[in-house]
Amino acid sequence: MLIQTILFFANPASRTTLRRAIATAALLVASSVVPLQAASLSLEVELADSSIAYLDESTQARLWPQVWTGAELVAYYFPSIGSKGKTQKTRPSLQLFTCMVGTVCVPAPRFEMESLPVRRQVTVRAQVLQGSAGQPLKLRFELPETPAEHYSFSHAELRAPAEALWREPLFTSWARDLSWEARRGFSKRRKQPLSIALVFPKQDVPGYQMVDLAVRTPGGDSHPGDPMAVTTLRANLKAPDGSVRQLAWPGHLSLDLQERLEASPDWARTGRVPAAVKLNQFPRRLYSYSAKERISTVVMPDSTPRWYGLKHYNAPKGVWLHLTQSGPLAQVELLAEAGAERAIEGQVAVKRETWLFFAGKLMRYRGQLHYGNGAGHLPDTEWRMDWSNGERLEASAANVSSNSLSKQLPDCRWNGCRKNLAEAQAQLAASDAQLQSEGERYLRLAGYRD
Repeated sequence: MLIQTILFFANPASRTTLRRAIATAALLVASSVVPLQAASLSLEVELADSSIAYLDESTQARLWPQVWTGAELVAYYFPSIGSKGKTQKTRPSLQLFTCMVGTVCVPAPRFEMESLPVRRQVTVRAQVLQGSAGQPLKLRFELPETPAEHYSFSHAELRAPAEALWREPLFTSWARDLSWEARRGFSKRRKQPLSIALVFPKQDVPGYQMVDLAVRTPGGDSHPGDPMAVTTLRANLKAPDGSVRQLAWPGHLSLDLQERLEASPDWARTGRVPAAVKLNQFPRRLYSYSAKERISTVVMPDSTPRWYGLKHYNAPKGVWLHLTQSGPLAQVELLAEAGAERAIEGQVAVKRETWLFFAGKLMRYRGQLHYGNGAGHLPDTEWRMDWSNGERLEASAANVSSNSLSKQLPDCRWNGCRKNLAEAQAQLAASDAQLQSEGERYLRLAGYRD
């Protein structure tokens, strides 16, 4: 108020001089103030590689930097043991029983006061230290050593906005194809950030660590395979005295994924997500609980020679077809008895195939000829093929034992067994274009519409 009065009565020239003097004094005072919670901990996160199913490599190279550079860190602090006052809070707790050592518990409803530590948290934005294309992205977060008396750092959570991923046309189109209820669920999930917990590990983690980002498809599918989205990172916390402690993600990966990582040990040094992991980010199969489905029995035309004349054992009119669709994913399953010429010791083989397409392109193909229960000594035949970015990556065909506990290769002395294996090998020998055309034919017969 005093300053405003002086400025009011001063002449214009003096008023300008006074304003400048006051502004300069204010800057000097502000620069001399030491913050009460000066940043003295430095938490660095290095993200080497990230991968999500369905999006091509060039799109991911554009999107992931947007996701991670928008990250923030939530640091959690807990009070030291034995500290009192504002570091603790009490609340009533309902106890229903009273128990004594060596005796049974008896009902005795009552309220008891319990004391709980008050957690404090600090949220900070990322500083980008290294963001060049082809290099690990390095982020730094400056944190106070303690936000209040008696408090020390406990753990942290890295949060990154995922909206840039979900805005991609593929995912928005996928969402439009969902039911109203599924779209509502997706509209909530898309607002949730990607979250990575960081804790002090019990033992050091050598090199980079792979993290499951717990992402689901717009339809809500959780993949029956490797995680839909992963990243590789390493993190550490530097204290004011210069000491450095490692931080790590406390989660667990599936056994199948761990085996694939063990087969590509160099990833922990480079941080690059192995090709075998990227391939398996795509679902192994599509389940109907979150997708549209159509089941039918079809008399197969002569344009499908491998299925022509075959019939399903519960539907003698033709082959059982099961169509499943979710957004850009479409899957058709075929099931029928293989015919008398494939029988072994009176057992008729059951033929099953699964064709999985993404955006109209064949991605997974599985086939099996199985002799059913009670025929454990008879060999089954299985074949499989996978594609990624238009390239056939995995292909195999073999006779296998129907007994999962047996490691012995089955004997293939029967004519039916040899015919089964010949069919599987012929499918592997077919060109990608031939298989694409064959699978599309089955999709149309099952009632698929673009």
